Formats: sequence, structure tokens, C-alpha cells
Amino acid sequence: MNLKNEFLYIIRHFLGDGSKMKITSKGRYGIKIMLELAKNFNKNQFLKSKEISEKQNIPIKYLEQIINNLKKCGFVESARGAEGGYKIAKNPETITIFEILQCLEGNLSILDSKNDFIKGDSGQFWIEIDEKIRSMLSINLYDFITRIENNKDSMMYYI
Repeated sequence: MNLKNEFLYIIRHFLGDGSKMKITSKGRYGIKIMLELAKNFNKNQFLKSKEISEKQNIPIKYLEQIINNLKKCGFVESARGAEGGYKIAKNPETITIFEILQCLEGNLSILDSKNDFIKGDSGQFWIEIDEKIRSMLSINLYDFITRIENNKDSMMYYI
């Protein structure tokens, strides 16, 4: 495979034309759910699915499906009853965006070991891109929330 074809192959995957590295609504909603639960970590309270659904604008049935996946990965705890609901199972500093997406989306690598392009002259280039993407997604929930909060303060709106 030549460099042009290798590049087009990777771009297709980034743009969602292939089977890898496309972040679906499941992954995006999963991050929103985890952010909402992480905000309540210090309160140690359970949130109702309806409350999360309304705050994050996620259809409730879809939210419950995603939460079940997050529970299986050990990120969410649940309790039944009047005071029940969902809460984050671990400290937000120990859960990364990468782990959440991997739980919900599966393999996030842009590389496919079945293709020869990673073995060619430019193989190291593609490996480095894959590592940089993983590194960018390795931000923990606490730091991600902090970044969001800091960006809110610096946003300017023009009419």
C-alpha cells in the first residue's frame, strides 16, 4: 500500500467511513452521563435516570441501556427504591474518557493489525498518531470537568 492509500485509509476511519474510531451517540451520551454522575461524586447521592436524562438531553430508554453497559464496566453503581438511582462507582480522577469510550465503543485504535500499512516505511507515523489519540482521550473525568468549567468562564458571546 502506498502512502496516499495509507493516508486515505486512515482518513476514512476518522470520518466514520470505516469500522474504527467513530464515536457514536452511545459514546458521546456515555461521556455526558459519566460527567453528570462525576459532578455528584462528593455528594455521595444517587441520581434518578429521569434527572440525568433531562439535564443531559438523553432519551431515557437509551440512557438506561448505556448505564447498564457502564455498570458492567464497573463505572456506575445503582440502587433501587425511593432514594435509589445511579452514582459513579469510582473516584472521577481514576476514570478516563478513553476507558469510558472503550467500554461503550470497543476498540478505539485507528490501526488494524491485519493491514500491511503499519509494517511499511510509514508505519511508525501511523502508530504515533494512534498513540497521540489515545493520549488525548486519557484525560480523567475530574480534569475534563475542570477544563469544561474553565472554558465556560472564558467564553464570550456576541449578538
